Amino acid sequence: MRKIIALASALAALAAQPTFASRIKDVAKLDGLAETQLIGYGLVVGLKGTGDGPRTQFTTQSVVNMLRNTGIEVPRERIQVRNVAAVMVTSKLYPYLKRGSNIDVTVSSIGDAKSLEGGTLLMSPLQGTDGEIYALAQGALSIGGISKEGGNGKASFSKNHTMVGEIPNGAIIQKEAPGGVMSSEDLRISLSSPDYSSAVAMAKSINANYKKPIAEAKDPVTVSVAVPEEFKGKRMEFIAEVENLDFLVSTVARVVLNEKTGTVIAGGNVSISEVAVSQGSITIQVKDNQQGQVSNTNAANSGTTQLSSTTQSTDINVNEPKAEMKVLPTSSNVADLAKSLNALGVSPRDIIAIFTAIKKAGALNAELVVM
Repeated sequence: MRKIIALASALAALAAQPTFASRIKDVAKLDGLAETQLIGYGLVVGLKGTGDGPRTQFTTQSVVNMLRNTGIEVPRERIQVRNVAAVMVTSKLYPYLKRGSNIDVTVSSIGDAKSLEGGTLLMSPLQGTDGEIYALAQGALSIGGISKEGGNGKASFSKNHTMVGEIPNGAIIQKEAPGGVMSSEDLRISLSSPDYSSAVAMAKSINANYKKPIAEAKDPVTVSVAVPEEFKGKRMEFIAEVENLDFLVSTVARVVLNEKTGTVIAGGNVSISEVAVSQGSITIQVKDNQQGQVSNTNAANSGTTQLSSTTQSTDINVNEPKAEMKVLPTSSNVADLAKSLNALGVSPRDIIAIFTAIKKAGALNAELVVM
């Protein structure tokens, strides 16, 4: 009951918040400023016996190739790689970052390593979709967790996930990312979430600020903005002004359900039509009872008590609570919806089932997303 009350309070607080206008830079971005995805293959060394096993053949081959490049020839069958793990290295390169700048990288195990704790990534080239190398990554991993195993291999302890690590500023840019907003006369602004109303509202806000029709919504995502004559030589100042303008973002009513954790998140504009809900469950408990019959046949001779036979019985208890039918009235916001569900006295996981059923009944006026 405490969880459902806390959930109701959180949803009510969400609904009680007033609607604020959002800055353009918070919900959209200029075309040409998209990041470039980078990926590479590497080796993490210095592990304390938690690296890849002998079955991970590509790790052994990578170590052989690395040593050969340094002038050392070692037979492959003589190499033990328990202190080495093969990993994939990923990162994002943002436009206008110059050569020599640093970016963060993520390192993920692809073999059968048990933990990357305490490891160091050897120099790994990172390339884009065009095959060009844009950065070189290397450094000590930050895991944020711990994993320990007992000597017999049966007892173990782990905290957080130790198969993925981060290296802050772990890659040095070798080549700048393509793209840029200065390559065209007009600016093109793209919304993060496509929406006709939001695109039109953004264009109107820009036109109202400069008192001339310089912005036009081209589609649910894109708004084209012509640079005014007074800003022809000051495009940076114009971009800085435009991205800080406010406009009302129109959002879709949405309820997000996470069945793994029992989490329910609902937007403030979610509403339901009048619907009747009955929530009940059946609990069945099966218990085996074993009873023995005592025989005192030899009690006079030996003074002992013997168990001559046993009987086994099974108890089955079925508990079906009386399900109460409640009518949820039409709700215009999350607060009313939370109060209605709280009146049923159900758990958050039951709320997930209720939301799903209400949606199928056609009474939930929102998009339902199940994670």
